[in-house]
Amino acid sequence: MSAPDPRETAVELRALQGPVLLRAVLCLAFGLLTVFWQPSDHWSWEDPSLTAVIWVSGIFMMLHGIVLIYLQRSLNEHVHHRPGAERSAVQSFALMLLLGGVLAVSFARDEAQLVLVVGLVYSIAGLTELLMGFRGTGRSAMAKDWKLAGGITLLTGAALFVLGELGAKAIFGVLGGGALITGVFQLLAALSFRHDAASLERRSDP
Repeated sequence: MSAPDPRETAVELRALQGPVLLRAVLCLAFGLLTVFWQPSDHWSWEDPSLTAVIWVSGIFMMLHGIVLIYLQRSLNEHVHHRPGAERSAVQSFALMLLLGGVLAVSFARDEAQLVLVVGLVYSIAGLTELLMGFRGTGRSAMAKDWKLAGGITLLTGAALFVLGELGAKAIFGVLGGGALITGVFQLLAALSFRHDAASLERRSDP
């Protein structure tokens, strides 16, 4: 197998850089919100209510799905010029998160229903992204990061089923913890893609 063309790799890295950075910012923002949403003498917030957890988590899932669709559209425009396994896989877990968020805000009325909806969506979407990473090993610059993000999402879904019965605050904390870890790894990936793309572009210049 011939070595990948540095110019093609640089194009892929540039296509990934923006969407991955946006995903990192979204995950970090949601994760930090769950950390700092605490009772305080300096503001009037109380512990997050179930309604607040449902809406904030549902909106986060919808935005997360939209960002992943943006990532795939960027790859389709710059790298994948025809439908393929990678395209359908990314679209599938992106749509799962998007529709999962809609289901959460539309139908979840108690902790058990929220855990059922979000836990199932996270588990299936995480497994899909994890498998996507393994399939992309040696073919995509995003393979390692799909494995990391998919594994974290899968574990977050499993943790919800174990800890969700502790209440809305526990659900919020589990989702926020998973988002923070994902956000950190995605931020590192985006910075790495930017550096590596610049390095490859310099090497490929005549």
